[in-house]
Amino acid sequence: MKINLNNIAISIEKDQDKTIKNEIIHRGIAPENIERIDYLKRSIDSRKKSEIRFVYNLEITLKNPVKDLHKDFLMPKEILEEERVPKKDLGKIAVIGTGPAGLFAALRLCQHGFKPVIFERGEMVDDRDKSIDTFYATDILNPNSNIQFGEGGAGTYSDGKLNTRIRSGYINRVFLELVSAGAQEEILWSYKPHVGTDILKVVVKNIREKIKAMGGEFHFNTLVENIIILDNKVKALEIVDKFGSRDKVPFDHVILGVGHSARDTYRMLHRNGVFMENKAFAVGARIEHPRRDIDEMQYGKSMNHPLLEAATYNLAYNNREEERGIFSFCMCPGGVIVNAASEQGGTLVNGMSYSTRNGEFSNSALVVGVKENEFGDHLFSGMEFQEQLERKTFELVNNYGALAQNTLDFLNDKTTTRELKSSYPMRMKNYDLNNLFPEVISKNMKSAMKYWEKTQRNFIGKNANLIAPETRTSAPVRITRNEFGESLNIKGLFPVGEGAGYAGGIVSAAVDGMRIVDLAFTDSKN
Repeated sequence: MKINLNNIAISIEKDQDKTIKNEIIHRGIAPENIERIDYLKRSIDSRKKSEIRFVYNLEITLKNPVKDLHKDFLMPKEILEEERVPKKDLGKIAVIGTGPAGLFAALRLCQHGFKPVIFERGEMVDDRDKSIDTFYATDILNPNSNIQFGEGGAGTYSDGKLNTRIRSGYINRVFLELVSAGAQEEILWSYKPHVGTDILKVVVKNIREKIKAMGGEFHFNTLVENIIILDNKVKALEIVDKFGSRDKVPFDHVILGVGHSARDTYRMLHRNGVFMENKAFAVGARIEHPRRDIDEMQYGKSMNHPLLEAATYNLAYNNREEERGIFSFCMCPGGVIVNAASEQGGTLVNGMSYSTRNGEFSNSALVVGVKENEFGDHLFSGMEFQEQLERKTFELVNNYGALAQNTLDFLNDKTTTRELKSSYPMRMKNYDLNNLFPEVISKNMKSAMKYWEKTQRNFIGKNANLIAPETRTSAPVRITRNEFGESLNIKGLFPVGEGAGYAGGIVSAAVDGMRIVDLAFTDSKN
């Protein structure tokens, strides 16, 4: 017999396992009848700094059934998974991109008995590592294999955060697949689950091998240069490998799982008449602190407690007059800031952390919402705005690198004169970011920062620095599709994930890939 017990709050100063068991016994369960206790969820309540608590949702397995249970106990909800039957005679299926959307779409296809062919412009993850190390050491960028492109997509070089705002029955499937491929089991119950770049590299390799064992076929270092469309229907892909050899391969269906940085792909789709639309996004900078400052901000005197990991935060500020949000995004506790360039002559930053999250610094994007058509009224105006910021930064740094400024100096419109300490591995140039961003961006960043200076200890000050620019928070366009995930005007084309404009992180992208496969390539058995 299994029962659930939710919202059990326990001080971090107490023995967690012993106190959990006592809470169960206190509600009438005999200790000898408890076979197993599992976490369904564990979160941290740090609102009261003097008494930080873990909050648990539990599943208790009993050796013998119990009648007249205490009112706090709940019976587990049965999750009924809909059975799907693969459609017949669908022909050849291609998947473009091995980010979360493409990888999980390919996996789902294989689970239904299909044998997809997967194309990835970048390298397998081990070779991708070498290309990134070479870039950091020499400034020689591989535009097809970098922080944005390559096996696992941009998510591989991130914190590996798995928290998501979406609700979907596919989420549990994604988590179980990740654990099966080598991710930590704690992601199944942690309130803010994360994997870490070091472990994600292993996970994506294992998922690739699983797909291959089920009949999937991978082609790395292979750029899809064009999609051949006749009579508004996908017919073939034009591909080019790293040696420059070209080929045309016929396909009946194409799942398009490119990331939000595939600007050349967006332009190719536009030339082919694929329906797309502008989409809101956000730009700003990375804000970086010594990890100890963020730990103190969130945990107070408990910051060094052995049960507490590096602290996270999630801040938001609303400019009601402009109906514009300013917010932290992709917070990397104990992490590093990385160069996320993917185009020659343009430079930008992103955040990353490893599974231990034990680095000296913590960083997060601090970004301002950009509305559709705010910097122009054509399809790629938002994308071109991103490109302009990246090229301007490259010119100011005189190579790949980043611009840096202390938060207090930013608020006072002056260039920082001292050398700033940072986790960033490449060159930094001190610069007044008020001269980098349009006024609408810098003004709103200042408004939010002045508010947080008053409300969040340590967040704005001499130890808090901005590293810029952060331009690729999400896709600036959306590839429009119908309720089955198919392009509105091109038969056989299925845009999925972040790059298509339908997801905002690893989990939501993976869910989107799996869900669209089920909708488009299978029927309900019921």
